[in-house]
Amino acid sequence: MYRNMKNIKNIKTLVMLILVSMFFSSCSQDFIDVPAEGAPTVGNYYTTDEKVDNATNGLYGLVWFNMNKSGFYGITDVISGNMYAGPYNDFGKFTDLSYTSSQSFIEDSWRSCYGAIANSNAFINNLPKSVGPNVSQASLNNALGECHFIRAFSYFFLVRLWGNVPIIENNAEYSQNFVIPSNPVVDVYTFIENDLKFAIANLKVKNRGMDFAANAHVSSGSAKALLAKVYLYQKKYAEAKQLAQEVINSGEFKLLGGDELPSYSFADLFLQKYNNNPESIFSWQWTGAGTYFDGNFSNTLFAPENRLVETTYSGQIAPSQDLIKYGFVPGDRRRKETFMLPGDYYPNLTYAKTLDLGAPLILGYTFDIANEAQNSGAGLKKYVIGKENLPITGKFNPQFNGESSMNSYMMRYAELLLIHAEAILGSQSGSTTDPAALKSFNAVHKRAGLPAVTTISFDDIFKERRAELACEGDYYFDLGRLPFSKAKAILEGQNRGDRYTPKQITITGSNLLLPYPESDLIKNPKLKEVVPYNFK
Repeated sequence: MYRNMKNIKNIKTLVMLILVSMFFSSCSQDFIDVPAEGAPTVGNYYTTDEKVDNATNGLYGLVWFNMNKSGFYGITDVISGNMYAGPYNDFGKFTDLSYTSSQSFIEDSWRSCYGAIANSNAFINNLPKSVGPNVSQASLNNALGECHFIRAFSYFFLVRLWGNVPIIENNAEYSQNFVIPSNPVVDVYTFIENDLKFAIANLKVKNRGMDFAANAHVSSGSAKALLAKVYLYQKKYAEAKQLAQEVINSGEFKLLGGDELPSYSFADLFLQKYNNNPESIFSWQWTGAGTYFDGNFSNTLFAPENRLVETTYSGQIAPSQDLIKYGFVPGDRRRKETFMLPGDYYPNLTYAKTLDLGAPLILGYTFDIANEAQNSGAGLKKYVIGKENLPITGKFNPQFNGESSMNSYMMRYAELLLIHAEAILGSQSGSTTDPAALKSFNAVHKRAGLPAVTTISFDDIFKERRAELACEGDYYFDLGRLPFSKAKAILEGQNRGDRYTPKQITITGSNLLLPYPESDLIKNPKLKEVVPYNFK
């Protein structure tokens, strides 16, 4: 029925949308930052299915830039003790917990999430009125499903880091009254579940193959996988098990290096040429060839030395001493692909022979202790792709801090398999010999070069998740799922120093939540108030 509306009404709606977007991006009293490129405009009146299918591209990259450029890793893997930085850069404040509510990583991450929400809202509330008569209902429904998925993912990130947060569905209403209370965690989770159920019902069903470009956008299976994770975080084990099993049975996703794709490996996950491979459930997408907001900085942040990067600096973060010592068991192939130790050789990394301008490039890099990052005795490898070397790497953009087109994984099939195993176990204690749980767990375990096991406990799964997903932003959230006393003991037991000077932290709070951004508390003094959400 939406497609039969007159063009003049569509244009009026879009003009209102532009004004709202301008208000959101410029008003000093607003905590939602809406990138102008992320919403429909008068110039984007969608006349074909192809245009509608591409309309949501910005939700996969642009809106996440402020978080991805650095904050994402500070508030996840550094604060969790997987990564380390010394006291002289911003990451170091999350190593020793000296950060404050005005720290940029906190503000940038909050704004990225709410920017994604605002852009999703703009599409959800206006896209049905902005399409022409030749656009199919299926294409429109799929685009709306993507928006509900992105909004759900954004709130899932917010609720795990800040707890009670404001639920905003309508940008125009919010622009009229931005001083609003937060909503309780239980309501935020209900909102997330509702969005993902909509996404499951409306997104396309896919079977991800080797046409990687076709895998870039999320599917109904992606939404099922994320909802299984959301259920797991709430200890709704039966629901998590059912959805995870449905995703597994569908055959949509596959492990690189697993039984279905044995010619690949875990290492291949982190080569640009394998962006959007069949293991990717949801990834942030980067071009690395456009503006400052279009690329991924991970190579510059993680690479231990300047010969591996397109910029004049590198090694802003390093693997922690705790991850180096306790993150992996002997023989685990993932260790070498997560961080470098002296003597490790990487055949796909290209580096410059010297730091001189125009120095020849060499394919095949061996890590040396002389190039250790942050006095760690090591260097990060995951997301390090080296100097530009086509076709192994995609294009770089040196003028914008060496941005690349390497995707950022937000969820992989390996995690879904571990969710399935944990959901079958059904608690954070005990063990299981259930064949289905063992099959899922061992698929991940065996790919890492480790022998199959015949029984698994929660601790086994918890350790496996750390090894599999280290430096991908999940460990701090996993700690948050534990009883607080157990998480506190783990964090306080870590060596938070470098290889020369061990350090420990003391946690004085009663939870692992971050403080609300100070600037947003000033703009919205009701942010600490909690009021039940009015579900319409």
